[in-house]
Amino acid sequence: MTRPVLLAALLACAACAAAPPPEPPAAQGRLAETQARAASRAHAGDLAGAALAYDEALRIAVSLEDADAIAVSAINLSVLYQALGRTAEARSVLDVVVEDTRRPFPETRRLQAELRRAIVELALERPAAAAEMAARAARRCAGRCEHAATLLNVQAEIALAQGAAGQAEAHARAALERARGRGDRVEAANALRALGRAHLAAGAPTAARASLEQALEMDRALADPRKILADLSELARAAAQAGDAEAGRAFAERAAAVRRAIGETRGVAEVARP
Repeated sequence: MTRPVLLAALLACAACAAAPPPEPPAAQGRLAETQARAASRAHAGDLAGAALAYDEALRIAVSLEDADAIAVSAINLSVLYQALGRTAEARSVLDVVVEDTRRPFPETRRLQAELRRAIVELALERPAAAAEMAARAARRCAGRCEHAATLLNVQAEIALAQGAAGQAEAHARAALERARGRGDRVEAANALRALGRAHLAAGAPTAARASLEQALEMDRALADPRKILADLSELARAAAQAGDAEAGRAFAERAAAVRRAIGETRGVAEVARP
């Protein structure tokens, strides 16, 4: 190759490298825009608007056979439907992931969907169905996945629903250890709350209060109103069970104030990222 031809080739390659990346197909761009709009609305507290946007994203994802986007949209719709009180729909929308063995969903998304289904089954007061979903997720996780602490916390709640306080305590302690090892403050707070509830179920209100106060401190630092409400409500129970009526009333009044305020700031922080 002569020098002028070589120089021209190098300049052509430089031009190629500097060229902007090609625009994504229109449908993919619309999917990304819809997912971003849905997440923004969810965090801003427009739960109904977010649900509509994720429903649209789900339909686009199905049309593109984008398995990961299908799973993300279905999981997030489930979170939103449950927050809106549409619990039966929160359960059924997950069918597209948990009941479909043919689509190539990533293992992490299948596990997330199974955990979410277990949570919804608990809300529907179906602990046996929740345990079945949690068992599926546990086989997929094998105790080593990034969602192990979440799984253990769900199993603790299932045990509480089934009246097995000792088993709930064991799961909660394991979740707390796993969460602390990963620096996961959200699941550590959830584990402390579950541990407090297990102590309450076992008739140990003093131990329950200690765990719940730790959970409250963490949830306040995380600025999560719904978890703060749960902590205060359980602390009111713990104080009442211990015979401290004055503290019980104080916790109950604080819980009522948070409950009223939540109606004004209904953001959802749990939506999964695309």
